[in-house]
Amino acid sequence: MFVHGPIPFERQGEGSTSEEEEELDSATVLKQITESGNLNYGGVKSHAVYVAKHRLSAAGFLDRSRLFLSLSWQAGIMADHPDELCQKKRREECERKARRGEMDPRLEYTFQLLIDATGLPRSEIMDNVFEGNMLDQINEIFLPHMRDKLIWFYQEVEEQVSVPNVDHGKGVLRGIQTNVKTQVQNTVSYKKKLFLTDGWSCPLTGICIYMFRLNTVKQLPEEGFQKDLFCGVINARKVGLVTTVQRVMEHVFMEVLAQPSIDAEDDEVAGSIVRDQLLPGLRSFCSALKVCEEVCKSKNIFDDDKTLMENINSYEEVKEYISEPGNKEILEERVKIWIKKINDVILESEQLRQENDSSGPQDELEYWKKRDAQLSQINVLFEDHEVVKTTIHCLTTLKSKTIKQWKEIRQGVIYCFNEARDNAKYIQSIEKSCHALYLHDPVRMQSSILRLLQTVKLIHSVSQYYNTSERTSALMVKV
Repeated sequence: MFVHGPIPFERQGEGSTSEEEEELDSATVLKQITESGNLNYGGVKSHAVYVAKHRLSAAGFLDRSRLFLSLSWQAGIMADHPDELCQKKRREECERKARRGEMDPRLEYTFQLLIDATGLPRSEIMDNVFEGNMLDQINEIFLPHMRDKLIWFYQEVEEQVSVPNVDHGKGVLRGIQTNVKTQVQNTVSYKKKLFLTDGWSCPLTGICIYMFRLNTVKQLPEEGFQKDLFCGVINARKVGLVTTVQRVMEHVFMEVLAQPSIDAEDDEVAGSIVRDQLLPGLRSFCSALKVCEEVCKSKNIFDDDKTLMENINSYEEVKEYISEPGNKEILEERVKIWIKKINDVILESEQLRQENDSSGPQDELEYWKKRDAQLSQINVLFEDHEVVKTTIHCLTTLKSKTIKQWKEIRQGVIYCFNEARDNAKYIQSIEKSCHALYLHDPVRMQSSILRLLQTVKLIHSVSQYYNTSERTSALMVKV
């Protein structure tokens, strides 16, 4: 902008004394320009009428012209981008209230939550909020019968960037190049951005900030609204989604539910349901999440970063590949590495496991669940992994001696898989009884201990794989 605020001007033929100076109100001129309906004609006409009426001197005319051009540009921006100006005004108003300490405490709480979770300064948080039109959506969670949750992702997102590609021709006319062709090339760039999402439209790869409420019947007041809001942060890079959910469930919600409520005496039925049904169910859920996270972290033993068989799609290509000298030895070495890795997994159940003093029956159950899942994955990959199938087919065609070892290791995997599934099934039966060892006091766990011992005795009598004295003794030590 050229001019800010009122501009002094002097009339033609008169002195430029302070008494004769007049100030031109920029708001009045802007109103004249915007209300004229046509900036190209009406604005210019009002400008010319003003110059003729007041008989401006050269300096006054220059000041008036500068103001006209500046305010015409503002009026054009208002006409072309009303949403941007509206957002700018709302942001300025919000920042003004924040400096005065007049901001809604609920919004201030939300902004501070985003600042703490992302580590961004307040100015960048405000930029992301107003650029994404989040303010109205944030306010909706405080109103009755509106939103019940808000989810932010702070992570890298793809952005299409248009880069002009100018192709200059060879023709030159008086020093000026001609035949200039401009093409727009779209490139993809990645930029960290804070945005609201529903949790389904894009996967989480960075930081998730969530806020939800259970009861949307009433409006959240400006004082004490924290009692009805549940907030948290999930860092998918450092901790992981499954582990974060498991830790929040175990160390926050279960800790709160385990404490007797204030009105526990008045509502004994609800307290018994929480104690006898909800807490054991949450423990089982957290145990399943632990197993899931450990299984997901385990690597695929067939991924060896080699691209030997990726381009083979037909039997003719297989025959051509195995006819080349040296390929048989490469494939045999590859399968031997697979056999060694699988054999290490098989021998794990026969090795002595290191236990600590805090190990309990729940750890035994989680171990066999994890082993069941790992061996199940290996068993599925035997049949469905294209690289494995193609490699074994090539060695079978070549009548390699490694195929005999491969068949033996497959039988070993099937045996260990059946063993792990059978053991997990029987130990699963003691899970309901062993919850009392973690949740109840010694007086209340007497009946559960008796039921637990009877279940262990039944497992020793019926189980096909878990009936050895070593495994039964180890289970009793953990109990």
